[in-house]
Amino acid sequence: MLARCYDAGFVNQVVNHPDVRLGVGAPELGELDLTELIDRPEHWFLMGDYGGFMLSWSAPDVREVHTFITPEGRGKWANAARAAMINYARKNGTKMLWTKIDPNDRHVERYARQGGMQLTDEVIETFGKPYRIYRMELN
Repeated sequence: MLARCYDAGFVNQVVNHPDVRLGVGAPELGELDLTELIDRPEHWFLMGDYGGFMLSWSAPDVREVHTFITPEGRGKWANAARAAMINYARKNGTKMLWTKIDPNDRHVERYARQGGMQLTDEVIETFGKPYRIYRMELN
């Protein structure tokens, strides 16, 4: 379902999909090119038919989750992909996953909570906007 991906063309196509791009940082930056991140071994891109995830290294055994799923994959496929991503992270030594979510993105918050993420008391500002921090421990 998901595999480690090094195909910058595919990742960039998904990230810049109009229905995905709005949730990936400041839209005023225009089209994104993640090629440099894909080439760095500390970042894992797990991708499938409808997109996937970037797990970026934050600290030893800790990774930040970025989600890039096109509308066709939302729902049942996205839920299965989330489980596959968590399993991959666990099998590869990750002890904690975390993510930041715009408080106005209720559907993203619901997706994170359904996967086991829990809201913390922390808020981080990115691109001038506050984001709530969610995290989960992997055993």
